[in-house]
Amino acid sequence: MYFSAKGEYGIMAVLDLALTNGSAPVQAKAIADRQGIPLRFLEHILRALRHAGLVESARGAHGGYRLAKPASEIRIGDVIQAVDGPIAMPARVLPRLRNGNGHRTSHGSLVQGVWVEVKASVLETLNRTTLADLCHRARDLEAQRVLMYHI
Repeated sequence: MYFSAKGEYGIMAVLDLALTNGSAPVQAKAIADRQGIPLRFLEHILRALRHAGLVESARGAHGGYRLAKPASEIRIGDVIQAVDGPIAMPARVLPRLRNGNGHRTSHGSLVQGVWVEVKASVLETLNRTTLADLCHRARDLEAQRVLMYHI
């Protein structure tokens, strides 16, 4: 499976909003600067996230973006699908599983079964993992860094 930079940046952007954890909107430029995402690219991503109902935007001098739902209700799979569309198996894998006549080979059928299992596992993980889960991991990681600094 392939996940684009757009999907990865989408996750980074909503995680940034979740960790900011304020009710005040966060400007796209601030997210772009903190996460190292090109601003114009981030604006397209935030637009897709807004259309999917995952973030809200406010205009004006004090405008910006904030999560539209609690972090516990935003699944990572939702973010990826909002910016990249449906998660699919790479198209180039499927034709190789057929012989010259277009029929699936016996080995191709076995390999196809493995790809189906891989896709199901990935989808299950993406749809089980919430933004709140990533926030907890980020806070745990930060606590470990602080602890290691003091040792």
